[in-house]
Amino acid sequence: MNNYATATIEGFVTKIPTSKSTKTGKNICTFSLAINHYTTSEAPAQVSYIDVETWEKMAKFCSTNVEKGKRVMIIGNLKQERWLGEDGKNKSKIKIIGKEIRFLESKVKEVANE
Repeated sequence: MNNYATATIEGFVTKIPTSKSTKTGKNICTFSLAINHYTTSEAPAQVSYIDVETWEKMAKFCSTNVEKGKRVMIIGNLKQERWLGEDGKNKSKIKIIGKEIRFLESKVKEVANE
């Protein structure tokens, strides 16, 4: 039985997106979002960094339209990667596989999805 793992995140693009192709010719575009978490006025802001991965048509769109510093919303599926670190300990991280992107600070409202 499959579970439902959809997420919506909003943040600022931290670096220029990276594009590449798999051995089978599928396009992939990756970038990262900084998400600010505000607590009380006395506490400093907390920041989370979430990796975003897009595929095929969405990857082509993101590679030409996503820019560092832009505020975007990503809707997609969560995916956990696991590996054995050089220190011999198990490592993992969760990323979002983007299915839809919305540009939040554009004069012209832009939305793209697969």
